Amino acid sequence: MSRTSLTDQLVDLRRARTGENPSQAVPAVRAALASLSADDRAALVAALRDGVPVSDRIADALLPAATTTAQRELEARVLQAVSDSAGYLHLRPPASITRSAHAVAAVQLDGPVVRLHPAPLAVGPLLYELLPRTEAGQLLGLPGLRSRQHPRSAELFLVHEPGASVVLAGVDATGWEAAQRYVRALLEHRGVPTERITGPALTAAERAHLAEHGAVAGPADAGSALLRRVHLFAAAPWLRVWGTDGQWWLDRPGDDDPAGTADRLLHPVFGLPGFGRSVDGPDVVSLSDGATTVHLRAVQAPDPVLDERMAALRWPREYTPWE
Repeated sequence: MSRTSLTDQLVDLRRARTGENPSQAVPAVRAALASLSADDRAALVAALRDGVPVSDRIADALLPAATTTAQRELEARVLQAVSDSAGYLHLRPPASITRSAHAVAAVQLDGPVVRLHPAPLAVGPLLYELLPRTEAGQLLGLPGLRSRQHPRSAELFLVHEPGASVVLAGVDATGWEAAQRYVRALLEHRGVPTERITGPALTAAERAHLAEHGAVAGPADAGSALLRRVHLFAAAPWLRVWGTDGQWWLDRPGDDDPAGTADRLLHPVFGLPGFGRSVDGPDVVSLSDGATTVHLRAVQAPDPVLDERMAALRWPREYTPWE
Protein backbone atom coordinates (compact mmCIF):
# COMPACT_ATOMS: atom_id res chain seq x y z
CA MET A 1 0.00 0.00 0.00
CA SER A 2 1.52 3.31 -1.03
CA ARG A 3 1.59 6.27 1.30
CA THR A 4 -0.74 8.14 -1.06
CA SER A 5 -3.39 5.42 -0.93
CA LEU A 6 -3.02 5.28 2.85
CA THR A 7 -3.61 9.02 3.02
CA ASP A 8 -6.67 8.74 0.80
CA GLN A 9 -8.20 5.99 2.91
CA LEU A 10 -7.59 7.86 6.14
CA VAL A 11 -9.04 11.08 4.74
CA ASP A 12 -12.19 9.27 3.65
CA LEU A 13 -12.58 7.59 7.04
CA ARG A 14 -12.06 10.83 8.93
CA ARG A 15 -14.47 12.78 6.72
CA ALA A 16 -17.15 10.12 7.20
CA ARG A 17 -17.05 10.94 10.89
CA THR A 18 -16.46 14.68 10.98
CA GLY A 19 -18.13 15.87 7.78
CA GLU A 20 -15.08 17.98 6.93
CA ASN A 21 -14.45 18.81 3.29
CA PRO A 22 -11.25 17.60 1.59
CA SER A 23 -9.45 20.93 1.97
CA GLN A 24 -9.93 20.63 5.73
CA ALA A 25 -9.27 16.92 6.22
CA VAL A 26 -6.37 16.33 3.80
CA PRO A 27 -3.88 18.74 5.47
CA ALA A 28 -4.80 17.38 8.90
CA VAL A 29 -4.24 13.77 7.87
CA ARG A 30 -1.01 14.57 6.04
CA ALA A 31 0.33 16.41 9.08
CA ALA A 32 -0.61 13.48 11.30
CA LEU A 33 1.12 10.97 9.04
CA ALA A 34 4.23 13.16 8.88
CA SER A 35 4.42 13.04 12.68
CA LEU A 36 4.29 9.23 12.80
CA SER A 37 7.16 6.79 12.46
CA ALA A 38 7.47 4.08 9.83
CA ASP A 39 6.37 1.53 12.46
CA ASP A 40 3.31 3.65 13.22
CA ARG A 41 2.35 3.77 9.57
CA ALA A 42 2.80 -0.01 9.33
CA ALA A 43 0.41 -0.34 12.27
CA LEU A 44 -2.10 1.80 10.39
CA VAL A 45 -1.85 -0.44 7.34
CA ALA A 46 -2.45 -3.49 9.55
CA ALA A 47 -5.43 -1.80 11.17
CA LEU A 48 -7.06 -1.03 7.85
CA ARG A 49 -6.27 -4.46 6.41
CA ASP A 50 -6.83 -6.75 9.38
CA GLY A 51 -8.79 -4.69 11.92
CA VAL A 52 -5.95 -4.61 14.44
CA PRO A 53 -6.58 -1.58 16.69
CA VAL A 54 -3.88 1.07 16.72
CA SER A 55 -2.59 2.68 19.88
CA ASP A 56 -4.43 5.62 21.38
CA ARG A 57 -1.47 7.81 20.43
CA ILE A 58 -1.79 6.98 16.73
CA ALA A 59 -5.58 7.25 16.74
CA ASP A 60 -5.42 10.60 18.51
CA ALA A 61 -3.02 11.95 15.90
CA LEU A 62 -5.57 11.24 13.15
CA LEU A 63 -8.75 12.27 14.97
CA PRO A 64 -7.80 14.21 18.09
CA ALA A 65 -9.67 13.93 21.35
CA ALA A 66 -10.37 16.84 23.66
CA THR A 67 -7.52 17.20 26.14
CA THR A 68 -9.20 18.79 29.18
CA THR A 69 -12.20 17.88 31.31
CA ALA A 70 -13.76 21.31 30.73
CA GLN A 71 -13.48 20.98 26.95
CA ARG A 72 -15.01 17.51 27.04
CA GLU A 73 -17.88 18.74 29.20
CA LEU A 74 -18.52 21.66 26.85
CA GLU A 75 -18.53 19.41 23.79
CA ALA A 76 -20.82 16.88 25.47
CA ARG A 77 -23.27 19.67 26.27
CA VAL A 78 -23.04 20.88 22.66
CA LEU A 79 -23.89 17.34 21.52
CA GLN A 80 -27.05 17.52 23.60
CA ALA A 81 -27.91 20.95 22.16
CA VAL A 82 -27.36 19.68 18.61
CA SER A 83 -29.90 16.96 19.35
CA ASP A 84 -32.43 19.25 21.04
CA SER A 85 -32.26 21.81 18.21
CA ALA A 86 -33.93 19.40 15.79
CA GLY A 87 -37.35 20.21 17.19
CA TYR A 88 -37.00 23.89 16.35
CA LEU A 89 -35.70 23.18 12.87
CA HIS A 90 -38.76 21.06 12.15
CA LEU A 91 -40.92 24.16 12.57
CA ARG A 92 -39.32 26.07 9.70
CA PRO A 93 -42.13 26.70 7.20
CA PRO A 94 -43.43 24.54 5.79
CA ALA A 95 -43.18 22.58 9.04
CA SER A 96 -42.00 19.01 8.54
CA ILE A 97 -41.30 16.12 10.87
CA THR A 98 -39.57 14.10 8.15
CA ARG A 99 -37.18 16.75 6.86
CA SER A 100 -33.52 16.44 7.82
CA ALA A 101 -32.92 18.47 10.99
CA HIS A 102 -29.24 18.28 11.89
CA ALA A 103 -28.00 21.47 13.56
CA VAL A 104 -24.33 20.84 12.73
CA ALA A 105 -23.17 19.90 9.24
CA ALA A 106 -19.51 19.28 10.11
CA VAL A 107 -17.03 19.35 12.97
CA GLN A 108 -13.67 20.67 11.81
CA LEU A 109 -10.76 19.69 14.05
CA ASP A 110 -8.19 22.39 13.41
CA GLY A 111 -5.44 21.61 15.90
CA PRO A 112 -6.79 22.46 19.38
CA VAL A 113 -9.62 24.52 17.89
CA VAL A 114 -12.99 22.83 17.35
CA ARG A 115 -14.95 24.53 14.57
CA LEU A 116 -18.59 23.61 14.28
CA HIS A 117 -20.16 24.32 10.90
CA PRO A 118 -23.82 24.96 11.77
CA ALA A 119 -26.57 24.15 9.33
CA PRO A 120 -28.53 27.08 7.89
CA LEU A 121 -30.92 28.57 10.47
CA ALA A 122 -29.54 26.38 13.26
CA VAL A 123 -27.52 28.99 15.15
CA GLY A 124 -30.57 30.46 16.90
CA PRO A 125 -31.80 27.11 18.26
CA LEU A 126 -28.26 26.23 19.37
CA LEU A 127 -27.90 29.51 21.28
CA TYR A 128 -31.33 29.06 22.83
CA GLU A 129 -30.30 25.66 24.16
CA LEU A 130 -26.77 26.60 25.24
CA LEU A 131 -26.53 30.17 26.53
CA PRO A 132 -27.39 30.38 30.25
CA ARG A 133 -30.43 32.11 31.65
CA THR A 134 -32.66 31.94 34.72
CA GLU A 135 -36.40 31.33 34.52
CA ALA A 136 -38.45 31.51 37.71
CA GLY A 137 -35.36 30.70 39.76
CA GLN A 138 -34.29 27.79 37.54
CA LEU A 139 -31.04 27.94 35.59
CA LEU A 140 -31.21 26.75 32.00
CA GLY A 141 -28.41 26.39 29.46
CA LEU A 142 -24.78 25.72 30.25
CA PRO A 143 -23.47 27.58 33.31
CA GLY A 144 -20.50 29.80 32.55
CA LEU A 145 -20.98 29.80 28.79
CA ARG A 146 -20.41 33.15 27.13
CA SER A 147 -20.01 34.32 23.54
CA ARG A 148 -17.77 36.59 21.53
CA GLN A 149 -18.00 37.65 17.91
CA HIS A 150 -15.16 37.38 15.37
CA PRO A 151 -15.23 38.76 11.80
CA ARG A 152 -16.42 35.52 10.19
CA SER A 153 -17.29 33.34 13.14
CA ALA A 154 -18.65 33.32 16.66
CA GLU A 155 -17.08 31.66 19.67
CA LEU A 156 -18.74 30.04 22.67
CA PHE A 157 -16.42 29.74 25.66
CA LEU A 158 -16.50 28.93 29.37
CA VAL A 159 -15.73 32.00 31.43
CA HIS A 160 -14.47 29.92 34.38
CA GLU A 161 -12.38 27.47 32.31
CA PRO A 162 -9.81 29.28 30.15
CA GLY A 163 -9.25 27.51 26.84
CA ALA A 164 -12.55 25.62 26.76
CA SER A 165 -14.41 26.83 23.68
CA VAL A 166 -16.01 25.95 20.36
CA VAL A 167 -16.14 28.13 17.26
CA LEU A 168 -19.27 28.50 15.13
CA ALA A 169 -17.73 28.84 11.68
CA GLY A 170 -19.23 31.13 9.06
CA VAL A 171 -21.41 33.05 11.52
CA ASP A 172 -20.75 36.70 10.70
CA ALA A 173 -22.29 39.72 12.43
CA THR A 174 -25.46 39.51 10.35
CA GLY A 175 -25.95 35.82 11.07
CA TRP A 176 -25.23 36.37 14.74
CA GLU A 177 -27.83 39.12 15.06
CA ALA A 178 -30.41 36.95 13.28
CA ALA A 179 -29.72 34.16 15.78
CA GLN A 180 -30.06 36.57 18.69
CA ARG A 181 -33.39 37.80 17.32
CA TYR A 182 -34.57 34.21 17.23
CA VAL A 183 -33.65 33.72 20.89
CA ARG A 184 -35.27 36.99 21.98
CA ALA A 185 -38.45 36.22 20.04
CA LEU A 186 -38.76 32.73 21.47
CA LEU A 187 -38.18 33.94 25.04
CA GLU A 188 -40.69 36.76 24.67
CA HIS A 189 -43.32 34.50 23.14
CA ARG A 190 -43.07 32.01 25.99
CA GLY A 191 -43.94 34.78 28.43
CA VAL A 192 -41.85 33.41 31.31
CA PRO A 193 -39.83 35.93 33.35
CA THR A 194 -36.32 35.42 32.04
CA GLU A 195 -32.92 36.88 32.80
CA ARG A 196 -30.12 36.08 30.38
CA ILE A 197 -26.76 35.65 32.07
CA THR A 198 -23.72 37.56 30.81
CA GLY A 199 -20.60 38.99 32.37
CA PRO A 200 -16.99 37.98 32.94
CA ALA A 201 -17.52 35.66 35.93
CA LEU A 202 -19.81 32.93 37.16
CA THR A 203 -22.93 34.11 38.90
CA ALA A 204 -24.07 32.63 42.20
CA ALA A 205 -26.83 30.75 40.37
CA GLU A 206 -24.31 29.23 37.97
CA ARG A 207 -21.97 28.16 40.76
CA ALA A 208 -24.83 26.56 42.65
CA HIS A 209 -26.05 24.70 39.57
CA LEU A 210 -22.59 23.35 38.76
CA ALA A 211 -22.09 22.22 42.36
CA GLU A 212 -25.42 20.36 42.41
CA HIS A 213 -25.82 19.08 38.87
CA GLY A 214 -22.49 19.38 37.05
CA ALA A 215 -22.14 20.58 33.49
CA VAL A 216 -23.66 17.71 31.53
CA ALA A 217 -26.01 14.81 32.20
CA GLY A 218 -24.13 12.10 30.30
CA PRO A 219 -20.47 11.04 30.52
CA ALA A 220 -18.37 13.90 29.13
CA ASP A 221 -15.59 11.83 27.56
CA ALA A 222 -17.94 9.81 25.38
CA GLY A 223 -20.14 12.82 24.64
CA SER A 224 -17.17 14.77 23.35
CA ALA A 225 -15.98 11.81 21.26
CA LEU A 226 -19.45 11.40 19.77
CA LEU A 227 -19.67 15.08 18.84
CA ARG A 228 -16.37 14.77 16.99
CA ARG A 229 -17.89 11.85 15.05
CA VAL A 230 -21.40 13.25 14.68
CA HIS A 231 -21.40 13.03 10.88
CA LEU A 232 -21.75 9.25 11.22
CA PHE A 233 -25.40 9.95 12.03
CA ALA A 234 -26.08 12.35 9.16
CA ALA A 235 -27.98 9.84 7.02
CA ALA A 236 -30.87 9.72 9.48
CA PRO A 237 -33.39 12.60 9.48
CA TRP A 238 -32.10 13.67 12.87
CA LEU A 239 -30.32 12.40 15.96
CA ARG A 240 -31.93 12.29 19.42
CA VAL A 241 -29.52 12.09 22.34
CA TRP A 242 -30.24 11.27 25.98
CA GLY A 243 -27.53 11.42 28.64
CA THR A 244 -27.64 9.89 32.12
CA ASP A 245 -25.05 8.78 34.64
CA GLY A 246 -22.61 6.55 32.79
CA GLN A 247 -24.76 6.26 29.66
CA TRP A 248 -25.64 7.88 26.36
CA TRP A 249 -28.71 6.85 24.38
CA LEU A 250 -28.68 7.73 20.68
CA ASP A 251 -31.93 7.34 18.76
CA ARG A 252 -31.99 7.48 14.96
CA PRO A 253 -35.40 7.40 13.25
CA GLY A 254 -35.61 4.91 10.44
CA ASP A 255 -32.22 3.39 11.25
CA ASP A 256 -32.35 -0.19 10.01
CA ASP A 257 -28.68 -0.91 10.69
CA PRO A 258 -27.64 0.01 14.25
CA ALA A 259 -25.07 -2.80 14.11
CA GLY A 260 -23.41 -1.14 11.11
CA THR A 261 -23.30 2.17 12.96
CA ALA A 262 -21.73 0.36 15.90
CA ASP A 263 -19.07 -1.10 13.60
CA ARG A 264 -18.17 2.38 12.40
CA LEU A 265 -17.96 3.62 16.00
CA LEU A 266 -15.63 0.71 16.78
CA HIS A 267 -13.28 1.27 13.85
CA PRO A 268 -9.69 0.24 14.74
CA VAL A 269 -8.35 3.72 13.89
CA PHE A 270 -11.26 6.17 14.12
CA GLY A 271 -13.51 4.45 16.65
CA LEU A 272 -14.47 5.49 20.16
CA PRO A 273 -11.30 4.92 22.19
CA GLY A 274 -11.41 1.88 24.44
CA PHE A 275 -14.95 0.82 23.50
CA GLY A 276 -16.11 -2.64 22.53
CA ARG A 277 -19.44 -4.30 21.85
CA SER A 278 -21.52 -4.90 24.95
CA VAL A 279 -24.99 -6.04 23.88
CA ASP A 280 -26.63 -6.66 20.51
CA GLY A 281 -30.40 -6.77 20.35
CA PRO A 282 -33.05 -6.45 17.65
CA ASP A 283 -33.43 -2.70 18.18
CA VAL A 284 -30.50 -1.68 20.40
CA VAL A 285 -26.76 -2.18 20.09
CA SER A 286 -24.71 -1.18 23.11
CA LEU A 287 -21.02 -0.30 23.28
CA SER A 288 -19.00 0.00 26.46
CA ASP A 289 -15.54 0.79 27.76
CA GLY A 290 -16.33 -0.63 31.20
CA ALA A 291 -17.33 2.71 32.72
CA THR A 292 -19.54 4.24 30.03
CA THR A 293 -22.15 2.65 27.80
CA VAL A 294 -23.37 4.05 24.48
CA HIS A 295 -26.71 2.66 23.31
CA LEU A 296 -27.61 2.89 19.62
CA ARG A 297 -31.33 2.52 19.27
CA ALA A 298 -33.41 2.20 16.13
CA VAL A 299 -36.73 4.01 16.41
CA GLN A 300 -39.65 4.15 14.02
CA ALA A 301 -39.47 6.85 11.39
CA PRO A 302 -42.31 9.37 11.50
CA ASP A 303 -45.29 8.86 9.22
CA PRO A 304 -45.11 11.24 6.22
CA VAL A 305 -48.83 11.85 6.71
CA LEU A 306 -47.87 13.96 9.71
CA ASP A 307 -46.14 16.39 7.37
CA GLU A 308 -49.46 17.19 5.71
CA ARG A 309 -50.96 18.10 9.06
CA MET A 310 -47.95 20.10 10.20
CA ALA A 311 -47.73 22.06 6.94
CA ALA A 312 -51.36 23.10 7.34
CA LEU A 313 -50.74 24.68 10.72
CA ARG A 314 -49.76 28.32 11.11
CA TRP A 315 -47.11 28.34 13.80
CA PRO A 316 -46.69 31.53 15.84
CA ARG A 317 -44.17 33.76 14.14
CA GLU A 318 -41.98 33.74 17.26
CA TYR A 319 -41.34 30.05 16.71
CA THR A 320 -40.43 30.57 13.07
CA PRO A 321 -38.67 33.96 12.97
CA TRP A 322 -36.99 33.06 9.68
CA GLU A 323 -40.36 33.12 7.88
